[in-house]
Amino acid sequence: MLKFWFGVYNFFLLPLLWTGFRILSLFNPKIAEGFKGRKNISEEIRKWDFKDGKRVIIHSSSLGEYQQAIPIMNELRNHGYNVIVTFFSPSGYRNSGIPHPDVKKSYLPFDSYGGVNDFIETIKPDMVILMRYDLWFNFLYSAGKHGAKIIIANARYDENDFWWNLLIVRSFKKTMYGMIDKMFAIDKSDFDNYRMLMKGTKTEIILAGDSKFERVVEASKNPKNKESLDAGVYSGRKVFVIGSSWKDDEDIILPVVNKLMKFEKNLLTIIVPHEPKETKILAIEKNLEESYTNLKSIRYSALENYGGENIIIVDCIGKLMGLYSIAYAAYVGGGFRTGLHNVLEPAVYNIPVLFSNKVKNSDEDEILSGKGCGIIVDSRDTFYRELRKVLSDKDYYDKLRCGCRTVFEENLGTTKKIIQNIIN
Repeated sequence: MLKFWFGVYNFFLLPLLWTGFRILSLFNPKIAEGFKGRKNISEEIRKWDFKDGKRVIIHSSSLGEYQQAIPIMNELRNHGYNVIVTFFSPSGYRNSGIPHPDVKKSYLPFDSYGGVNDFIETIKPDMVILMRYDLWFNFLYSAGKHGAKIIIANARYDENDFWWNLLIVRSFKKTMYGMIDKMFAIDKSDFDNYRMLMKGTKTEIILAGDSKFERVVEASKNPKNKESLDAGVYSGRKVFVIGSSWKDDEDIILPVVNKLMKFEKNLLTIIVPHEPKETKILAIEKNLEESYTNLKSIRYSALENYGGENIIIVDCIGKLMGLYSIAYAAYVGGGFRTGLHNVLEPAVYNIPVLFSNKVKNSDEDEILSGKGCGIIVDSRDTFYRELRKVLSDKDYYDKLRCGCRTVFEENLGTTKKIIQNIIN
């Protein structure tokens, strides 16, 4: 089937895909940026100098997957590997902030056979690691043809992916996945699903865990992510951090916080909008002033004039994890509409985490709620009842904190497991 799908992909599917991307680039600046960034890939990679040692390409679709790749990248550097990180999306390429000068960074070329074959022949990788997903047929084919071992880390099987149920598409996907040497699944369910799907192929399925947990622990120890607020502002108060909020979240949260101020006089609420644009900040301020008599706000940038306000609106970026580190409890936004943001970032500080998961885009919500650390809210009434209990019931609060510790104790060690397996 490999030769059959190689022909279908390169002579039929790929030209359609290329044409589609080209048309979309006329209307989508992000896609246009991707085309522009890929223009001089060959010239750039031929300028690279590598030290002695093996070479590994670590590919991430976007910034989120790259964050999960960082522990693996660091461990491979410690073993003497030359690391090349590649991205599909412009946002991942642009915002990755590679911490090591010896690590090379590039877009993954568009998946034409000639383009990726030149890319692989120039770099000569001994190994290719794909984070979670984003498989490209010719990239896998060329890497395997040139002798590179191909690995997927943090492999997750999406049970809602109906494409696996279509026989023709399943054949194509199984052929692609069949070019993988090892897949490291994040949990038993993913392990079982992939082992069943990949019967009859060379692909070895291994249960390993998710490196995202280790990345969050690493980030929590970074001095840049320590306290982001003067202790004089929050000393003696219970800090409630609302992280990555959208309007849907604020419509649920603010009425509840306004009501709770009657019982929790020392509650300090910090709102960190998903995008702290001026228009967004002004909208929150107007809403607070017009609708909530118990809430008085001040912007983070104006804290030198702090006068005891019980709402702080963060109007800059890069402060969220530092604020989680001083929080008594947290709410993570996005779950009502766009997709839940990172619930592990507050959980790593062993604090209760509230969130909605109406729009799912990960498994962390189930992991936290399953261990009694995360609290799912679906309405204003649920949110009021749960947050009131968190703030007033110390035994309940301590039980939630214990659940957070258990989550991380049970999910660390993934990186070493992966590295030991692929090196040995």
